[in-house]
Order: sequence, then structure tokens, then C-alpha cells
Amino acid sequence: MGALLISFSCAVHAATPATSAVIKRADAAHFTLRDGTQIVGKLEIKNVEVATVYGILTVPLDDVVRIRIGKKSDRELKTKIDKFIADLGSKDFAVRDTATVELAKLGRMAYTELRKASFSDDQEVKERTNKLIDEIGVLDDEADIPCEDDEVMTPTFTIVGVVKFETLAIATKFGPLKVVKKDLAVMSLAEPQKISRTVSVPARSTAGRMIATGVRVKRGDRLVINASGTVSYRNYGGTQFTPEGSSNYGAWNENFQIGSLLGRINAGGPMFKVGERYNDKIETDGELFLGIATHDSGSTYGSGEFKVRIQIQPATP
Repeated sequence: MGALLISFSCAVHAATPATSAVIKRADAAHFTLRDGTQIVGKLEIKNVEVATVYGILTVPLDDVVRIRIGKKSDRELKTKIDKFIADLGSKDFAVRDTATVELAKLGRMAYTELRKASFSDDQEVKERTNKLIDEIGVLDDEADIPCEDDEVMTPTFTIVGVVKFETLAIATKFGPLKVVKKDLAVMSLAEPQKISRTVSVPARSTAGRMIATGVRVKRGDRLVINASGTVSYRNYGGTQFTPEGSSNYGAWNENFQIGSLLGRINAGGPMFKVGERYNDKIETDGELFLGIATHDSGSTYGSGEFKVRIQIQPATP
């Protein structure tokens, strides 16, 4: 059983209702089941009880941002994952192959165990686990990685332990629904928060040397970018390029105007033009990279930078 984690800010805000200015309540709760099913509805409870090493804690539902159900709630699942991970090192090829197929079906639920197994001294185990991790995709947000214990998150602290319910009664527009705890992955009660960040893209950050912005996106998120500033390169006669680039010098990589601001999701993802303004939904999970459409050889003699404001509007389940 986990411990109670309370940040210092909890004491500072102890006299203030947690939801007053920190989170915006959603009209209805969003439930994600372990098989990926999405449910929208309202809970028919007022409080959430969590068993911790310090005793039972009661949290008003109005103060809850998110609840994550740990894998320990499903002992059969944990046993199954551990068995298949062990089978990856079997001397029997058929057993190894079956384990790989079954772990692929479990997907993100086996992510933590796969990450540990990827450091195995057994080369085949390492190769199989890394391939499975690649198939699962990027789990950027810690909340995407299934936890071991249950977690109840509020704006000021997170409680780790065992949430005291076996089934949840949910009122949906199609009628009442009951969900068994072990089938539930995440329950969100607050609206997704927008992410905003401003980064600089210097002239030396060419399309071949893109910078990692540290901004993580997920499939379905809306990416909004506004860019300004100028860069120049000696091999282009000192021309001042805006993020839109210029058609006077041909195209870089046959697709993009020289000097234009480019983006890609993940280091190996396809490039797309950002320009001065970009607004579109993202089709894959990963980190945003930015660079300028020009040849690496000329970047040594470049100057200036683009100022780029990045906003992420999270997808609604």
C-alpha cells in the first residue's frame, strides 16, 4: 500500500476550498476503462474514501480532479503480466512468441513491466520488449502509465492507497450504468487544462538540427502556434526570413520554402510547415520539434531567431 503524498502548498491552501480557483469542474465525469471504452456521466456519490497507511481518508468529490485505479485492484492482471514477462526469456520459441502476442494485447497495461524488462541482459528479451514498447507508443504524461496503487488527485495533493469501492454507479444519458472497479483505468472530473509555452528557435536550428521544445502532445489535441521574428544567413545574401520563408531561393527538401519554420512530432516524424500561424489537430502522440528550412552547412553563418508561442488544447475524451 502506498503512502500519503502532500505538497507544502497543501498547508498553505488548507483554509481555501480546493476547487475555488484552481480547477474548472467538468459538466460530467469522463471515465476511461482498461479496454479503452469511454463513458461520460455523473457519479452518484458525494465523497471518495481512500485507505492509506495513515488510515481512511475521506475526500469530497468536489475536490477531486482525477482518480486512477492501480493494477493491484486486478490481481489476475498483475499475475498474467508477470508470467508473460518471464516467458519472454523461455528457451521454447513458441512460449516466447505467445508471450509477445499476449503482451501486445495488454498494451499500456504492461508498460511499466516492459520498461523494466527492456534492460535485461538477455538480448532477445531486450529486443522483444523494445519492439512492444514502440508499438504501444509514447506515454508522455505520467498519468498515461498505469499505476500500481490507486491514486486520488486534488489540486494540491495526491493520495496514494486503495479507493474504497468495488463498483461505481454512473448516471448516463442512456440510463444508469454500473462499472466494476478493476475495469476502470481513469476517472476525470475536471476539464482539461490548456498548455502554453514560448520558445526561441535560433537560426542554427535547421531542419536537420531541430530543437526539442519539451512540449508533449497527444493524438486528438489541437496544436496552435504563432511565430514571429526574423533569421538571416550569409549564404543567402543576408536576406531576412520570416517564419513564412521565401520563395526567392527555391525549396528545401523540395517541399518547404527556404527560411520557413517547420515542425514535427517526435525526432523521426514527418515534417510540416508551421509558418507564422499553425492550427490543426495532432494525429500522433509525442514531443514537438521545431526547426528552420535551410541547409545545415549554412547555419554556421546564421543570425537571429524566431519567437514561437505554442498552445495545446487537450482533446476531450
